[in-house]
Amino acid sequence: MDYMELQDVFTVNLRKYRKQASLTQEKLAELCDTDPRYIGQLETGRRCPSFAYIEKIASALSIEPYQLFYDEFEVARQATVAANNERKRQIKTALIERISQGIQSVIDDLY
Repeated sequence: MDYMELQDVFTVNLRKYRKQASLTQEKLAELCDTDPRYIGQLETGRRCPSFAYIEKIASALSIEPYQLFYDEFEVARQATVAANNERKRQIKTALIERISQGIQSVIDDLY
């Protein structure tokens, strides 16, 4: 799975947090002192907000600004990859140990 572009992450999260706050685009626009069409353009990726406006949006949504850029799907994917790699390492270690024990057993039988 490919990672999402930063603007895509922002638009998905903006919409998600706005809905979680039970706000319409109009109400969020009012809280941010802007036109509702601007919020719609942000949510569709047609516009990109300034840093100052990102802070204003986050404040209106009662979240931290970084949350608008947090790609939970990528984080989950990385966690799965890390868990799979750890499991592979454990299996490899167990196999090496068993092979070593088998070789030692053969050596012991020969001598």
